Amino acid sequence: MTYIYALVVMSLCVSLNGLRLYYIAQKTNLKTSLKFLHNLTWVGTFFNQLLPSGIGGDAYRIYALSKRNSLLSSTATIMWDRVLGMSSMGIICIPMLFFIHIPSSLRISTFAIYGFLLLGMIFLALFIKFPILQRYKIIRKLWEALSYGKNFITRPFGTLEITSVLSAFVNFFAFYLLVHALKIPLNFLESSVLYTISLLVVLIPLSISGWGLRESFLTAYLIECGLPPEKGLTLGILQGLLMLAAGCIGAVFYLFSKNQKNSLGTDAQNR
Repeated sequence: MTYIYALVVMSLCVSLNGLRLYYIAQKTNLKTSLKFLHNLTWVGTFFNQLLPSGIGGDAYRIYALSKRNSLLSSTATIMWDRVLGMSSMGIICIPMLFFIHIPSSLRISTFAIYGFLLLGMIFLALFIKFPILQRYKIIRKLWEALSYGKNFITRPFGTLEITSVLSAFVNFFAFYLLVHALKIPLNFLESSVLYTISLLVVLIPLSISGWGLRESFLTAYLIECGLPPEKGLTLGILQGLLMLAAGCIGAVFYLFSKNQKNSLGTDAQNR
């Protein structure tokens, strides 16, 4: 029953991500509807289960958006959706690091990972404000995509930011439900930090949807916390199955759009 609750919470999170994508699309001047972007977010969860790393669905979402919009603005929209999603969780978890109880070796490595994430966000902000090496085409195109961030990072408490923070907490709660169901002695703060780090691990494009990487990381992490390895392995498998279940729901959105002869790639709803 707890797993069903976790799936419901995860479904809410995916829908919130669709709303966040809509707010970003407004800032990048994409011509598309909230319904389309909501459905596209669900379909992205489906393709995440089929392609390497945890961002395989992003490639499909860029492809679908670029059918009716420029490739640059489509790429910028999906890129910023990913950046805001990860950075929101990272920013929320940084103060949590001072209140969690984990072995010193894990604390050092966790602070190092979050420090690296924070430096990345600082570098990103500087890169947007002070473009460099513009003579290189790939750098220029990257800056053009990232420069859209100037349209919505000037308001720290707008609807986009609030939606991102809410989505992060819903993500944390879905993962905590699994932790609680397995009777793993981690509180909400500790499980939230663990979840955010595991997402960074899954982004490494070495497996389909992060299978293997996620389980190995969670197992090693919980072993360092003095817990048996089967706890981490089971948690990783349940987390993977939760994402797979969400992907199956996304497959329904994808198949429905195809059956209606209204592919998400055509955005026929935007008329």
